[in-house]
Amino acid sequence: MATALELDDLICELTPRLQRLARHLCRSNADDGLQQALHEVTRSWPSFRGDAAPTTWAHRIAVRTLLRHATRQRQQHEREPRASDLRLELDEAAVAGFAADPFTAAAATERALAVRAAIDALSPPLRDVLVLRAIDGMDYAAIASALELPLGTVKSRIAAATLRLAEALQRHGAS
Repeated sequence: MATALELDDLICELTPRLQRLARHLCRSNADDGLQQALHEVTRSWPSFRGDAAPTTWAHRIAVRTLLRHATRQRQQHEREPRASDLRLELDEAAVAGFAADPFTAAAATERALAVRAAIDALSPPLRDVLVLRAIDGMDYAAIASALELPLGTVKSRIAAATLRLAEALQRHGAS
């Protein structure tokens, strides 16, 4: 039987990785997505049978929860933009970096925005596998398991996403 102490250790171990993944999948709703993912892991903890490593089991639940959250947020965003999404804030580190070397900072920001826009322009199935692979560092088998897809489908989606990303960046001139 899984204990509360084991759950606490598991959450502490997974949280940094899930925060990173939530930022990429859920964007401005990353905190909400992370909270949902951790809640789902905690809620499911009593059913953990030990067939897999606890981190593998919990990561799989969290990835599915984050993907569902991101999908719901995309659908809601397509219906109606929120006022909070339109609020702009200055990042002190960005301002300091820009002040030090405005041309280098501007070029780096432009490249980062181009990459983010190209990733955002991908269809959700392609974007999700690319983020899991490139940002979260999951291997193909883990992605296939987490998304409950055949390994070949994951490989073809990653290949297609990479190709479309390269094409978009080449069109933008940021390759």
